[in-house]
Amino acid sequence: MKEVMTFKAGKFVFCDQYDRPRIEKLLVEASTLNAAISDLPILPKWSSQIDPELLYSSVAGTAAIEGNSLDANEVRELDEGKIPDAGHTAKDRLEITNLIGAYRQLDLQAAEPSGTYDFPLRLNLIKSVLAESHIRALHRQITNGLPYEDNIPGTYRNGMVKVGDKAHGGIYTPPKIIEDVEMLMREFIDWINSDDLIKENVFIRAALAHYHFSLIHPFWDGNGRVARLLEASLLQSAGIRYVPKMLSNYYYRHVDDYYLAFSDTIKAKKDVTPFLEFNLRGVIESLQTMKTRIAILIRMLVMREHVHSLSSNKAISKRQHDLLTLLLDDSSGKPFTLHELQQAMPYTMLYRKVSEMTARRDLKNLLERKLLTVDADNRYTLNLRGFDS
Repeated sequence: MKEVMTFKAGKFVFCDQYDRPRIEKLLVEASTLNAAISDLPILPKWSSQIDPELLYSSVAGTAAIEGNSLDANEVRELDEGKIPDAGHTAKDRLEITNLIGAYRQLDLQAAEPSGTYDFPLRLNLIKSVLAESHIRALHRQITNGLPYEDNIPGTYRNGMVKVGDKAHGGIYTPPKIIEDVEMLMREFIDWINSDDLIKENVFIRAALAHYHFSLIHPFWDGNGRVARLLEASLLQSAGIRYVPKMLSNYYYRHVDDYYLAFSDTIKAKKDVTPFLEFNLRGVIESLQTMKTRIAILIRMLVMREHVHSLSSNKAISKRQHDLLTLLLDDSSGKPFTLHELQQAMPYTMLYRKVSEMTARRDLKNLLERKLLTVDADNRYTLNLRGFDS
C-alpha cells in the first residue's frame, strides 16, 4: 500500500490490500481455467472466426458503457466500410472507429512480445511495464477528433469532474488541479511497476491498474475506455488469451454491479476486495465461456472425422452424410423439424425429391447412431456429446 499527500485533494491511497482467502479462491479458479484453455488446440480457421467476434463485442461493450449506441453487429459493419443507418451520430461512429484501432494494437502487442512497435499508438510495454506515454497514447487514439468539451487528446485535466451517481453508491470527486493529477499519475506508474506489483498475480495487477487509474481520472473524457484498455494491455502482455477483450463486454452486461464495485471499494478505503471480486468473477465467466466454446469446436472436428468414417464404411448414406455436414457447417446450431427438412433451405437441397418416409428413415438411423438428438417438440439437433459414447 502506498499513501500520497496531494496539494489540494488530501491523502490518496494506492491500495493492494484485500481479503486473501476470499480472493485466492477466485484466483485459483481463474488460473486453473486459464491453464486449461492454454492447453486446448486452436485451428487458425477457428481463430479467424473467434477473434473478430471478440473485437466487435468488446468495442461495442466498452463504448456502450459510456452511452454509445452501436451494437456489435453495427461495429462489424462500420469496420467493413458500411455506415450503419439506425440513426447513429457521426460522433458515435468515430468513437467506434477509434476504439477498433486501439483494440487492434492489442493484437499487434501480442504478436510483438519485445515491446517495440513502430506505429502512432506506441505501446511501451516491456515485460508488462506500464509507461505514462502509453496511457497518453491510448487516450489520443481513443478521443482523437471527437468533440468533447475541454478535452485535448493525450492531455491531462485541470479542473473538477464528478463521477458516478446516487443510484450506484454515490458521487466521487477525483483530484481537481493538474498538479495533483500529474503527481498522482507519476506515483501510479511507479507503484504499478514496483517489484511487489510486478510479482502480483496478473489478474490482480491488471484490475488494480484499472481501478486506481479510474480513481485519478486524469482526462476530461475517455477515462473509462482508457482504464479498460490498460487492464486489457497488461493481461495481453502477460499472454492471457481472450479475457483482455471479453472483460469489457462483461462490464457492460453487468454495468450496475460494475459501478457499485467502484463505489463499494471507495467506501472501503484501504480494502480493494469488492472491485477485485467483481473483476475476477468476470475473468472466470469469460474463461468458462471460451473453454466451452473451444471444447464444442473440438468435438465438431472429431464428429466430422467420425461422420466421414461412417460414410466410407457405408454405415450412413451419402444424403445422411451431407445432412450432417450441413449441420456441422451451420454455427448457429438451430434445431430443425421433419417438415423443415423437406420445405426449408438448405435442407431442401437434399430432401425435396425424396418421400417423407425416406426422410424419417434417415432421421431414425442418425438418432440410433447418436448423431442427432430429438426433443419433446420433435426438433432435431446435432448430438455433439453422445455420438462417441
